[in-house]
Amino acid sequence: MKLLKGGLCLDMIPKAEPQKIPIQVFEESIPNDGKWEIEEGRLLFSDDEMRKVILMLIGQIGLKKLIEILPHESRNELERLLKAEYR
Repeated sequence: MKLLKGGLCLDMIPKAEPQKIPIQVFEESIPNDGKWEIEEGRLLFSDDEMRKVILMLIGQIGLKKLIEILPHESRNELERLLKAEYR
């Protein structure tokens, strides 16, 4: 989680190992009272809502597990993107 001036901005910060999700982060991260809707193949979440959900879920399983469960092609793509970003 990170703190911002004037109160809490409850975002998970994924680490290598799994983390427990504090109830406040869960409540802040799941939009529409937990009702997920899809239209034309897209979840009806704002970019910020999607970011919060993704960070929370990755925080729950940890970065190591994320890499482990990614398809090989996705891992290769991620590696290529990270190398290009840090050249």
